[in-house]
Amino acid sequence: MWINAPVQLSELPREPGVYRMLDAERKVLYVGKARNLRKRVSSYFQRQPESPRTQAMVQQIKDIACSITISEAEALILEHNLIKQLKPRYNVLMKDSKSYPYILLTDEAYPKLQLYRGNRSVAGEYFGPFPHAGAVHTTLHMMQSLFQIRDCENGVFNNRSRPCMQHQIGRCSAPCCDIVSKASYAEQVGEVRLFLKGKDNDLLKSWQTEMQQASDAYQFEQAATLRDRIMALRSVLAGSEQSQLPDDADAITLIRHPTAVLASVGVRRAGRDMGNHNIRIDQAIDADDMEILQSLFIERYKDERLPKHIFLLTSDINIDKLRSLIILIQPKSGSEVHCPKRGQRLQWLQQVSHSGQQLLASRKQDNQQAVFDALALLLHLDTTPERIAAVDNAHLGGKQMVSAITFAGWQGPEKELYRRYKLDGIEGSITEGDDYAAMDIVLTRFFRAINEETIPCPDLMLIDGGRGQLAIAIQCASDAGLHDLKLLAVCKGDSRKLGEETLWPGWIDNRALTVGSPLKPGRHDPALLLIARVRDEAHRFAGAYMRKRKKQSMFSSALDHIDGIGSAKRASLLKHFGGIEGIKKASRQQLTQVTGISDKLAEKIFIALHQ
Repeated sequence: MWINAPVQLSELPREPGVYRMLDAERKVLYVGKARNLRKRVSSYFQRQPESPRTQAMVQQIKDIACSITISEAEALILEHNLIKQLKPRYNVLMKDSKSYPYILLTDEAYPKLQLYRGNRSVAGEYFGPFPHAGAVHTTLHMMQSLFQIRDCENGVFNNRSRPCMQHQIGRCSAPCCDIVSKASYAEQVGEVRLFLKGKDNDLLKSWQTEMQQASDAYQFEQAATLRDRIMALRSVLAGSEQSQLPDDADAITLIRHPTAVLASVGVRRAGRDMGNHNIRIDQAIDADDMEILQSLFIERYKDERLPKHIFLLTSDINIDKLRSLIILIQPKSGSEVHCPKRGQRLQWLQQVSHSGQQLLASRKQDNQQAVFDALALLLHLDTTPERIAAVDNAHLGGKQMVSAITFAGWQGPEKELYRRYKLDGIEGSITEGDDYAAMDIVLTRFFRAINEETIPCPDLMLIDGGRGQLAIAIQCASDAGLHDLKLLAVCKGDSRKLGEETLWPGWIDNRALTVGSPLKPGRHDPALLLIARVRDEAHRFAGAYMRKRKKQSMFSSALDHIDGIGSAKRASLLKHFGGIEGIKKASRQQLTQVTGISDKLAEKIFIALHQ
């Protein structure tokens, strides 16, 4: 239960919990956890904080809200969830919303290998996590050549009558057509399991024994196949056999830049180097290494298995605190934290750090604050916007009507906030190609999401269009109660070339709708270049969604839009009449002869196909 009334420090409980620092407008400045709420919160006011960042926060605190939890572990979870939900100004924020990919070996009569993300609801064995999907695809590609395990979907596997191309090129043993027996396929799966668990020597010894037996039995073709597989596996393992690094470990380094902080994580699983994973960290310029690492540990390991060893390239930390944090996150993990000073472990950390530094240096749009300052000057804004959103509608001759909203900040595109909307066939009230109606519907839905706090409110929103679209946007913002939102219509010139745009600022002044004077900054204005870049990204994202829907519609059937017709009944109808043209020619009585088609449903099908 939250204590939201103004509190005295002496009244705070001495129990574990979570506290929120609030400013004069009751906006959350900071979220933290504590083993003893009174002791932890009081420490902010008993002496002047050493960090300028913490000093600035303390000066703004007007109230404190606390929540008591049963244990420190529960407080840790609550703190993490609140930070992700509220995104307080003084908390370290991790830009790592994606789940890590795994290799899944399914639990079926004929198991398959596949990339898998998300909660592990599919039955089978999971191996990983891998730092990125590219590492999974590389591993799967190599394993299919070595072990010939299927990777096709069950719908394809269950309906094949002859082997596919994967068998022809030696990447699948074709269990779908009984070319390999179930027992032999189970042996292949066992070899895959050994490889993924890092038991490479056992696998090599088994193949060498089989190769010798085949050779002794004069089965030279089989012996040659095994010889090639042994050579291929040895080439894959080259270099890793001599490594003194642990089989299961993460190497974590923090790379600082004047405008950004990046965490670069090297991953080793089953004795193999899986590559690096880079995580952008926001609001961490003034944060110390310890605070960043605590947030990183919670974000990375709250849902993933902890490795046996975690190596850190920093000395300005309290390892005991990190070990205690690991026990809170996963009490039975047995993971160890180290700061190596020499040897291969230090070299590995230095390699991971160098990779992260190269990535950070290669970002051409590392910080665009100067361009955002120019935009504020152009539009006469009181403060420089930190986040811009852009909306764009797209359609194909009035069909496949969609809309997209993209975001951009000082560090570049914020793709985790991108949204796309399907406008035709759902709303039912949009005339084909009516851009005004489409703008009204998409912005109404978008502003509703802002009020529900499922998406942050931008400081400035770009509207693709002219004064008409701007008036619609201002009205939608007014109806949603977003009276402080700045809007800017971007109208393309007749030539539709960069630099010919006319900008129409719009806002709500004293609850009255106002459209400012038009602006034509010209193609050399840095603010216009920023506007064009954000607008073009929205146009690209909307166009990609429109083309995707068009492609899907090419493979759809007129039956898909009839209530009561699912995949099974659609398949029965197509099979019975030989195609959609045969169904169109059928009478109502003939339609009822298909299993599952009642008189009422036959009537609906007949009317739908003859409108």
